[in-house]
Amino acid sequence: MAGRGRIRAADIALVRERSRIDEVVGEHLQLKRAGGGSLKGLCPFHDEKSPSFHVTPARNLFHCLAGETGVLTEDGVVPIAELAGRTVRVLDGAGRWVEAPFRSYGVQRLMRLTLTRDGRTKVLHATDEHRWFVRSGPRRQDRRETVTRDLLPGDRLASPSGGARSVPPPAALASSGGPVSTRRAVATLLGRKAAEVARWVPDSRADLRSGPARDVERAHLRTAWQHSEARRLKRSWVVRSVEWSDRVEEVYCAEVPGTHAFTLEDDILTGNCFGCGAGGDVISFVQQIDHLSFTEAVERLAARANIDLKYEDDGGRPTGAPDRAQAGQRARLVAANTAAFEFYAEQLRSPEAAPARQFLADRGFDRQVALDFGCGFAPAGWDALTRHLRGKGYSQQELVTAGLAKESSRGTLIDRFHRRLVWPIRDITGDVIGFGARKLMDDDPGPKYLNTPETPLYKKSTVLYGIERAKRDIAKKHQAVVVEGYTDVMACHLAGVTTAVASCGTAFGPEHISVLRRLLMDQDEFRGEVVYTFDGDAAGQAAAMKTFKEDQRFVAQTYVAVEPDGRDPCELRQAHGDAAVRDLVARRTPLIEFVLRTTLAEYDLDTVEGRVAALDKTAPLLAQVKDHALRPAYARRLAGLIGDTDEGEVLERVRRITGGDTAPPRRPRAPQRTPDDAALAVEREAVKAALQVPEIAGPSFDAIAPEAYTDPDYAAVAAAVAQAGGAAAAQVTGPAWLDEVAAHCDRETARAQLTALAVEPLRSVGEADAGYVSAVLARLQEMATVRQVTALKGRLQRMNPVEQGDEYMRAFSRLMALEQEAISLRQRAIGGLT
Repeated sequence: MAGRGRIRAADIALVRERSRIDEVVGEHLQLKRAGGGSLKGLCPFHDEKSPSFHVTPARNLFHCLAGETGVLTEDGVVPIAELAGRTVRVLDGAGRWVEAPFRSYGVQRLMRLTLTRDGRTKVLHATDEHRWFVRSGPRRQDRRETVTRDLLPGDRLASPSGGARSVPPPAALASSGGPVSTRRAVATLLGRKAAEVARWVPDSRADLRSGPARDVERAHLRTAWQHSEARRLKRSWVVRSVEWSDRVEEVYCAEVPGTHAFTLEDDILTGNCFGCGAGGDVISFVQQIDHLSFTEAVERLAARANIDLKYEDDGGRPTGAPDRAQAGQRARLVAANTAAFEFYAEQLRSPEAAPARQFLADRGFDRQVALDFGCGFAPAGWDALTRHLRGKGYSQQELVTAGLAKESSRGTLIDRFHRRLVWPIRDITGDVIGFGARKLMDDDPGPKYLNTPETPLYKKSTVLYGIERAKRDIAKKHQAVVVEGYTDVMACHLAGVTTAVASCGTAFGPEHISVLRRLLMDQDEFRGEVVYTFDGDAAGQAAAMKTFKEDQRFVAQTYVAVEPDGRDPCELRQAHGDAAVRDLVARRTPLIEFVLRTTLAEYDLDTVEGRVAALDKTAPLLAQVKDHALRPAYARRLAGLIGDTDEGEVLERVRRITGGDTAPPRRPRAPQRTPDDAALAVEREAVKAALQVPEIAGPSFDAIAPEAYTDPDYAAVAAAVAQAGGAAAAQVTGPAWLDEVAAHCDRETARAQLTALAVEPLRSVGEADAGYVSAVLARLQEMATVRQVTALKGRLQRMNPVEQGDEYMRAFSRLMALEQEAISLRQRAIGGLT
C-alpha cells in the first residue's frame, strides 16, 4: 500500500481476534446452525439453491464446498466431469430419483480417501470440506453428517436407503418372472428400476420361497430386504485413511433439491456439496465481499471494533498513519459519498429547500422522518457540492468516479444533481454508495427520478434501497416486501412493515433476487416469502407478469399485494393510515393466482372458444410453478376459474408441456358412463320425441333453446324444429313432419340422421309415454342449467367481492336462482329416466 507506514502485526492479530466472523458474515447473509459448532448459509460469491457456505466461529474461518467422483444416474455410473453443464436424474438421500444440475467449481486441492469393503479397496478424492454421511447409533442404522477432514479410520459411509426407511411396495420394484412353483418365485429386476431395486435386493435375481406368488410376494420381498439391509450394514465402505494428496485440479458437483445429497458410485451417499471454493478468515471475507485491499479490510474491521491502529515502517519503527488521500479507491469513494450525504442533509434545512420539505410533508413525512431516512436537498448552484468536496481534499477524478459530479460542455466540473430531493442509497453494510434524486421544479428538463450512474460502488442491478435497514427483520421474519419507490419504503417502515426494500433506477431482477435469497436463507428447509407490491393499473399488472418469470428463481412462496384503488403504499398510508399498509401486505395473493386471474381476464369465458383459448394460455404458466406438489391444487383452482373445465385435463396439459410422463397404464376396466355420454343420450331422446311425438313434446321442447344441446347435430335438429314452427304447432306427423323439419335443417350431418331419429324407438316403458317425454326434457334443461351454474361459479371466483360489490351480488343472486331451478328440474326428471 502506498503511504508512510504499514499496520503493526500485533494490531492485525487484535483485529482478527475481536472481529467475530459470524457477525461480519451475518451482515450479508442469514446463517443457520450446521452442527459441530459451524454455521451455514447461501454463498455470497456464487448463485446457489442450497447452502454450501460454512462459517466456523471458533476458528474464525469460512469455506465453500466442492467435490468430485463417479455419480450413479438413471443411465448408470457416469464420471462427474462428464455431467458438468447438464441436468440429470440422480438418486437422492431418500432413495428417490430427482433432477439435479451439475457444474464445475474451479481448481482446488484434494484429499485422498482410502476405503475398503469385502476385501476391495477404493480411493476417492475430495476437498477437505466435502460432506459425507457416516453410519451411527447403537445398531449403526442412523447417520450423521461430517466432512472429509473429520472422517476417522473405522467410519462406515452410509448409503441412500438409511436405517429407518420402510420397505417399498413390491409392485414399485420388481415383477414376478420365470416359472412359479410352490417352492420358489423369482423377482426379476426390470430396466431403469434395476439401480433402485438393487439397493433393496442385493442380487439381480432374488429367490423368494413362496406359495402362490400373488399371495406371498410382499412378505417375501420384505424378508429379502431385511436380509439385504443387515448385509449392507456389515458391507458398508469403511474408511481406512484420510490424507492430503498432491492433486490440485478442477472439481465438480451438483445441486440436489430436497435432501441435498446424492449417490456416488458403489452406493455411497455424499452431501450436496457444491461451491466456488472461496475460503479464508474474517479479513479475507471482507476483502472478497467488498473488493478491498488487505489494509483497507483491516482498517474497516478496526473501525468496526473500535481499535486504534498503529503503523510502522519496514524497520518496525513507529510512523504516522498513511496519507488518507492515497487510501484505497473504495474507501475514498465511500468517504466522498458520506461527505455528500452530510452536505445534502444540511441543505434540506435551507430556505431554498422549501419545495423538498413540502414534498415530504405532503406525503406524511415530518422533519424527524426526513432525518431518520437521511433525506437531503441538492441546491441550485452548478457546482455547490463539487466546491464543497474539493475543499475537503477530494480530487476531480474521485468525484467523477463516485458519480457525484460530471464534466460540463465547457470542460468544467458540475454537480450531478440540482434542485432535487435526495435520498442516500446504502449497501447492505450501511455505507453510502450513491443517491436517488426526485425532480421538484416544473422547469427541470430532467427525468422524474435520477440516480447515481454505474460506479465501482453503485451497481443498480444489485442495489436495494432500504436493505441495510430491513436486513435483520428479513432474516428474522423470513419475509421480504418489494415496493417500487423510496417513499414506499419509508411508508412501509413507518407503518410497521420493516422488511420493505425497493430497486433503484431499474426493474427488480435476478441479482436483486440473489441478495434477498441470502438473507431469507431461501431453500427447502427454510421457506420464507417474498411479497411484491404493484400499482393496480395495467403497468402494475405487466410488472407482475414480468416478475412471475423471475419468480421461479425463488424457493420462497411469492405473493402479490395490490391495492384495489391502485394506490401505492405511500398513498395508502396518507389516505387510510399505517394499519392500511399492514393490511395490504397481510391480504397478499399468491403470485401464480394473480397471474392466472390477470391472464384469464383477457378471454370471454362464457364461450367454449374463450375457455379453450384461456386454457391454452394458462397451462404453460401453471407448468412453470416450481413446487410440483402445488400443481394439482392450482390445476383445480384454474379449472374452477375457467369454469366447465376438468382439472384432470389441466394436469394432463401441464404434463405434456413439461415433458413429464403421462399417467401409467392401468388394468383395463369395463367402460364407464361419463357425463358427456349421459348428456348425448338425453339430447338424442329429446330430438327423437320432437320428431316422433311432437304433440306430446310440444311447448316443453320448444322452450329449450338449441344452445342447451352439446352435440352440434342435435342442436341443428332442434333449431330446424323451431324454424318449422315448433313441435307444439306441428299440423302433420310422420313422414310429412320429418320432411318439413328436413327442409329447415342446414347442417348436412344432422340431416343425415333425421330418418334414424324418426324411427328409433323411445326408451319409454309404453308407447307415447307423456311422463317419460316430460322427464327427458326436464333432464335436458337441468343439465344445461348445471352448466350455467358451473360457468357462473367460475366467474364469481374470478371476481373480487370488495372491488366489484354490486356486480358480485347480482351474479351471486343469479347463481342462487339457477341452483334452485336446477333442483326443481331434477325433481321433475326423477323417475322418468332409467
